[in-house]
Amino acid sequence: EIQPVRHVSKHESIEETDANNQTIIDNGSVQKLSQEEVLKLKEKGLKGELATEEIIKMMVDSHSEFEKKTEYSKAKYIARKKKKFMKVFTPIRPTLNSITDYFFTKNPDKIKNLRIDTLSQLLSLGNIHANSKLLVIDDTQGLIVSSLLERMGGFGQLVALHEGDFHNYDILRYMNFPKNIQNILHTVPFALVDPSIPEETFEALSDEAFAALGTDQKRAYIRRKTSWEYKVNSRKLLYEGNFDGLIISSSYQPETILKELSQYLSGSRPVVVYSFSKEVLLTAAYWMRRSKDFLNADITESSLREYQVLPGRMHPHMMMSCGGGYLLSGLRVIDCPYDPSLKRTDSNDRRTKKKKITVQEQVTVNDQEEQSKE
Repeated sequence: EIQPVRHVSKHESIEETDANNQTIIDNGSVQKLSQEEVLKLKEKGLKGELATEEIIKMMVDSHSEFEKKTEYSKAKYIARKKKKFMKVFTPIRPTLNSITDYFFTKNPDKIKNLRIDTLSQLLSLGNIHANSKLLVIDDTQGLIVSSLLERMGGFGQLVALHEGDFHNYDILRYMNFPKNIQNILHTVPFALVDPSIPEETFEALSDEAFAALGTDQKRAYIRRKTSWEYKVNSRKLLYEGNFDGLIISSSYQPETILKELSQYLSGSRPVVVYSFSKEVLLTAAYWMRRSKDFLNADITESSLREYQVLPGRMHPHMMMSCGGGYLLSGLRVIDCPYDPSLKRTDSNDRRTKKKKITVQEQVTVNDQEEQSKE
């Protein structure tokens, strides 16, 4: 016999009741315990003389209006008391989902109000996968860079352009990436994007001069040499081009960045631009549609709404974000002149069009064949 899958809900224990909160008097008189008694209980809890559960139970028992509350209100009341009296924390594995949700809730300005559903759309439109070569500009404190590195899994190359001499990818350290994933990231300052800017010079020491250095001097020399090699290799990787995608989140005008960096993209490769404001992307979308270097320029917005589901009733959460940003996506193409002499020569395709040969051309071909035989 085929049995349907039983969906277990965390609210199954909540039963339907006729209780409501209309007759509850929400003031200090409903709590029989005085403020001094509550502070004494809290001190005993800090000393370990009294368990937190016992303190909460005593406060619930002394609440004269507690039984008049709905089951959901009771759960909220107990949760507030646990948060106040229990010093408990739960370590959470640093994943892209958890970190994005945390910063979007606590400090959305740090990640430019980039919501998790918009970030997932960005990764999908950008066709992010392993063994790809990507170019990115990230002003979300490293959230986009972290998402690209996680999706690539340590395979491929990621070149990130940033302002200043050093990048500010603070969120990257929360991900706890292993070395094999961190090593595919190459950062280049905006000031070094122009190929006409000369390379930074480095004076290498001979083996004898290096051996004469002290321990601290050797470490400093190796550190400078490693940093110089890293900068040279990163710029070389940028100028080689043939990138498989371009991801942009910047305070600069997107069309100015596209004009400068589109030359490094291969043909038929995606371009994705994120901005919390739709108006910023309108000019770039108009420019992309008029340009011969891009196709299918489109601005999209995703919608995410969280619902509170209880027995017999359901409604959206009262405190939700008004938006998660906008994405401008397009396809980079390489314009080439039309050549009418090009034709399909696939013999297996019945739709192949054969070139018509005139009588004069046929005579010329026959004469050439006879001359070759002689």
